[in-house]
Amino acid sequence: MQSRFFKFIFALLFALFINAAAFCAPINPVVKAIDNTELGRNSVVSIAVRDLKTDDTVFSRRPNIFLNPASSLKVFTMASALDALGEKYHFETILYIDDDKNVYLKLGADPLLTSSDLDTLAKSLKQAYGGRIKNFYIDDTIIDKVPYPDGWTVDDYWPNAPKISPYIVDGNIVSVNFSISKNGKGVEIFQNNDYRFSFINELEIGAVTNIIPSLNYGETSGIVSLTGTVSKDIVKDFPVLDTARFFTVKLRKALDDNGISYSKPFYQKRVPDNAKRIASFRRPIKEVLLYVLKTSNNFATEVTFKVAGGSWFDKVKAAENASDTLKNVKKGSFEAAKLMFFEYYKNAGLKTDKINLKDASGVSRYNTLSTSWMSEALVFLDKNSTIKNYMITSGEGTLSRRMRDLTGNLKAKTGTIFGVSSLTGYLKSLNGADYAFSIIIQNFGERASVVKGLEDDIVNGIYFLE
Repeated sequence: MQSRFFKFIFALLFALFINAAAFCAPINPVVKAIDNTELGRNSVVSIAVRDLKTDDTVFSRRPNIFLNPASSLKVFTMASALDALGEKYHFETILYIDDDKNVYLKLGADPLLTSSDLDTLAKSLKQAYGGRIKNFYIDDTIIDKVPYPDGWTVDDYWPNAPKISPYIVDGNIVSVNFSISKNGKGVEIFQNNDYRFSFINELEIGAVTNIIPSLNYGETSGIVSLTGTVSKDIVKDFPVLDTARFFTVKLRKALDDNGISYSKPFYQKRVPDNAKRIASFRRPIKEVLLYVLKTSNNFATEVTFKVAGGSWFDKVKAAENASDTLKNVKKGSFEAAKLMFFEYYKNAGLKTDKINLKDASGVSRYNTLSTSWMSEALVFLDKNSTIKNYMITSGEGTLSRRMRDLTGNLKAKTGTIFGVSSLTGYLKSLNGADYAFSIIIQNFGERASVVKGLEDDIVNGIYFLE
């Protein structure tokens, strides 16, 4: 073990210079270099590296302190979700009809559902049933309607993040056009969408574009004041304020475009047991997980986690006959998904008593994991999960400009929030050994690019480990 440690230190040193051919003279290791910089003195750097074959820790630096994992958390929450839902799971938006010609749309909380998908579903409905619909009901019970996880900071709320909701279409985001008026004296707003905000336009022409939205009379009013400046014509995305109204606007358009006759408005109601399934739109979980771990999309992560928690809830309730485990817990809630997460890793033999989990995506400042726990979990997942198949390699997603020399040898997930940077995943070394690694750097004052560069140096060091 001691021999492997010194080999790792030696490899880390030369990763700073990237030129592997220059292995000629020993220089101080990366870890010591960190300590001699402002980054090392003012920040916390935690590293854990394990051999996948033996589960031995081959290198560690402050591995047992609990830090914020940022978006690296997604690997572990999505692995537990995949276990609960299964590889063959599909997010399904389903249409039913009862004996009285009432139609029910059961929402599947598909985080990637689009207007085009609704149009496809409407075409299927037209083909299956061409008559007039007496009433059109929407069953929205798959997940709860809590719009933001506990622990998200004010910067994560609207307009920076779409609301988590069972009503999802087009990412719950609309585009708004801003342009300088023809007379050059003001800023004009154009909304090319059936869902519209009520804007109070107080924008001015300026040297830079800095649009500042603020809500008037609460989120449900739909009235938004816009202050600040606009320097040129631009398009800006805004998360919708009323997700149910946005969804029904899109649904109504899909039905109207396909000539489907129905009574208005839409009502909320559970699908009755005697209703007949007539059409559906299905999206495989594989597509969602690839999207989540490639783009690090927080919205899709939170939705998927809640859906998985709902599925786990049903299984536990059936097995334990509504035992105290589910007391005061609602199906499709974050609380249910959190219980799912802890049960999954407890069953794996990992200690979870010190973990703090406030969301699934890693946005919350209150999440805490240790790199030792993360690397241990990665070893378990390598043997018992396929989550590795959905992680990205160099040149993809959030790793598109990083460590391209390691393409095909690296599977990882990045994480970044203010003052926190992380990287966790799997690496096949130059000599063919397989490692699980986790890195968290917290409380730094440097530019994020500097910290990311240090992470890359560390991973390169692992690559040259014998």
